[in-house]
Amino acid sequence: MTTKNKLYLGLSVLVLLLTFVAVLKNFETITFLGMQTELIWIPIWIAIVILPLLNVYEIAVANEEYSKFYWLGLLLNIITILFIIRDYKIELLP
Repeated sequence: MTTKNKLYLGLSVLVLLLTFVAVLKNFETITFLGMQTELIWIPIWIAIVILPLLNVYEIAVANEEYSKFYWLGLLLNIITILFIIRDYKIELLP
């Protein structure tokens, strides 16, 4: 069970690095679900939806033990979400 928290942390770091690469480089543009996007953004979007939910679930289930790996992974996921919001110029407040 100790490898799962390190796996989630490693995936969070990988998604953050992929986000930096996607912001700095240009990749092939495809049409996905009626929206034009670069190919690298598809796995980033999928991971950025699933990984924070998995981290929050593990934090909630294992509440008797403090796991810094899940919290650190969740923090990296939030930082990645903020970079994506900035890159796509999404305005949350009107």
